Amino acid sequence: MKLFKYLLSLSLLFALSACITDNTNKNTTSNTTTNISRPIATSTPKPPKEEEEEIKNIKEIKEDSYAHLGALSLAQEVVKNELIVYLQELESFNIDEIVRKTYPKLFNVINEQHFRQYLSTMMNSKDIILESYNTHITKIDRVKAFSNGTQFCQVNYNSDAKISLLNENLYKTESSINHLYDVLSHKYGKKNIIFDVQNRTIEIKREEKMIMIKEKDRPWKFIGDNLGYRRIYANILPPEVLSNLDR
Repeated sequence: MKLFKYLLSLSLLFALSACITDNTNKNTTSNTTTNISRPIATSTPKPPKEEEEEIKNIKEIKEDSYAHLGALSLAQEVVKNELIVYLQELESFNIDEIVRKTYPKLFNVINEQHFRQYLSTMMNSKDIILESYNTHITKIDRVKAFSNGTQFCQVNYNSDAKISLLNENLYKTESSINHLYDVLSHKYGKKNIIFDVQNRTIEIKREEKMIMIKEKDRPWKFIGDNLGYRRIYANILPPEVLSNLDR
């Protein structure tokens, strides 16, 4: 039961990556931007050639990381940059920032404190630990803008989560391990589960979808897009967004 409660918390992260799962319901490389710190100078001399080359190489690597997205409009570039920052918050498990960037009307139907508690469970468990959570953007749809100033965009990304079982009394028999594998395979698909019995680790890969919404004069906000979320969309999303969602 402890692991299933933990995986429920993980599902919440996946969806928000998440307060709604399918019960109301990450083979990827992390998209992490690289910041270059330069010493403060009293004048503006030309940087050394080595530094110029380093900056050039980093820019090329970053550009290659998103080359698969194709040519993006200016609006899509803005969305991409906002999404990169949000996914970094997910990867670092910054609960305050995850909540702050969540589409606020979600908390009209989901208790914000309960959501925080679920996420905290993953950080404080003595039995199970989230070793890593990596993401990779795979698609950014066209950004749609409306006359009232609202903008929205649907995006896709892959996620890869690795969990370690710390408590040796959890799933210590072959039958219990097989049962756990069957449950996870049914929920996420066999090809998306890697269960290392010897090292007691579980890797879960998922294809994720998300909606980004920017209301007039407000920052971009995020909400998961799956069957669980879609059951409550009519209660929380602006009508112009609802009528333009991919079905």
